[in-house]
Amino acid sequence: MSIKPSISRMFRVSSIPGGAPGRTMSMFSSCEVCGDQSSGKHYGVSCCDGCSCFFKRSVRKGNHYACIAIKGNCIVDKARRNWCPFCRFQRCLAVGMNVAAVQDERGPRNQQATAVYRYSRRSMPSPRLPQTVVAAAGGGQALHFQILAQILVTCLRQAMANEQFSSLERPQQDAILQVVWSEIFILRASHWSLDISAMIDGCGNDQLKRLIYEAQQLRADVLELNFLETLILCRKELALSAEYAIILGTHSNGALMSLARYTLHQSNYLRFGQLLLGLRQLCLRRFDCALSCMFRTVVRDILKTL
Repeated sequence: MSIKPSISRMFRVSSIPGGAPGRTMSMFSSCEVCGDQSSGKHYGVSCCDGCSCFFKRSVRKGNHYACIAIKGNCIVDKARRNWCPFCRFQRCLAVGMNVAAVQDERGPRNQQATAVYRYSRRSMPSPRLPQTVVAAAGGGQALHFQILAQILVTCLRQAMANEQFSSLERPQQDAILQVVWSEIFILRASHWSLDISAMIDGCGNDQLKRLIYEAQQLRADVLELNFLETLILCRKELALSAEYAIILGTHSNGALMSLARYTLHQSNYLRFGQLLLGLRQLCLRRFDCALSCMFRTVVRDILKTL
């Protein structure tokens, strides 16, 4: 029985310079991050399963790392790749691993919609809209409002799962979310994985449509969204005590540093400033309309159940 096909998949075969015609040598391809044996191409780079999973986990969770040696130049090899997550992640970016490819791994749109709907329905009862708003909006608009309320539930759950924000005690979390919920909603809804433009249009609120459109112009990837979300959630002026002000300031500074390093690795030297200006506009232009009044009540109800 021939085993050539299986061998050809396992080895990279190359000719030996100066050797006899047809003579070849077999060698394993190596991981471009740590030098271990590669299992193939992952996110645009030949790497091992360990570095592939580490990169995917870091991107999806939006983890913020700090160099254990402070210098940011730790050796990343097979034996020491787990020592410093910060330097390992920077190495992943340096060799060209694609953040957008992690985001694009999500399933087909109809499966995404079903998953989000089932998750929100299973997690908590559907937020009930104030009857005055329902009566004023009519059946069609009320339905769109209800769907957006479900999206708001998911946005708040994502915010509470934020690595830095989740370390705060619940009273501090609630105090912050009651102020910044609209910014979180606009940031996440404008970059939703499904096309929700029909629902936004169906609400008949021009200001909301304009804010969503402006936020979409940021075109933030999944890591940038996580950094921006942390900056929204960790404002020290919303601290309930001096101790929390220090903690929130530390988290905010960490997110700024991580965002600056990340955009620098993309060789887009204007990107960092563009994102901060976009975030400033988002913070200054909290929408104040019937939809805002309606959601303000819903947010209080949601926070009681989370």
